[in-house]
Amino acid sequence: MQRYFVNGDINNISFSEGDIFHIQKVMRFKENDLIEVVILEKVYLATIKKVNPLEVDIIKELEENRELDNDITLLYCLPKGDKLDLVIQKATELGVRRIVGVISSRTIVKVDEKDKKKKLERFNKIIKEAGEQSKRSKLPEFVDIIDYKSIKQYKSLHNFIAYEGEALNDNTLFDDLSNIKTRESITILVGAEGGFAPSEVDYANELGYKNVSLGKLILRSETAAIYFLSVLSFMLSR
Repeated sequence: MQRYFVNGDINNISFSEGDIFHIQKVMRFKENDLIEVVILEKVYLATIKKVNPLEVDIIKELEENRELDNDITLLYCLPKGDKLDLVIQKATELGVRRIVGVISSRTIVKVDEKDKKKKLERFNKIIKEAGEQSKRSKLPEFVDIIDYKSIKQYKSLHNFIAYEGEALNDNTLFDDLSNIKTRESITILVGAEGGFAPSEVDYANELGYKNVSLGKLILRSETAAIYFLSVLSFMLSR
């Protein structure tokens, strides 16, 4: 069933223009069709009372909990092209609470303040669509694009940096994640193409980030982020 994140309350539901277009023109819903709406992180079953202008009635609250109990932050060094869009989408599907773009020494993409606002709006639109598709009740946020030194602002109880220099060591990601308990916060840091400069790894280590290996093979930037989050989501869902 199609899900929409809406504003307002159960007595005054406000759909975005994009959602109205989606309901009327894409899904072509009719009167009495059922949809799900999320209001203030609560999920409700609703029926379409009128298509144009759009009106819905709440039927009941749905008791469900698909969210991970742990608060996960992804710090992702900006990659080239549209790879970031893919990572934002998949990170949302995999349960993160927030995403922060990072400018590292090997980041090629340049972002000025004029572009940042538009980018953040687009990124959060991707998050909304992915959150609806994956049936989330809490939308993560693409918080900001920061310089590398600012990663200290996003530390959690558990902090990991995916470092290719650990690929041939004996430690495994499974072992590193096994000790995380329910509701404990986690931050993971993933580099752009070319990984991290040694000085950046040293800086992260000084802040308390632990180097972790994602296996013996060297992964692309976007693959590393999605793989790391997939393993983490699996471990926390057991």
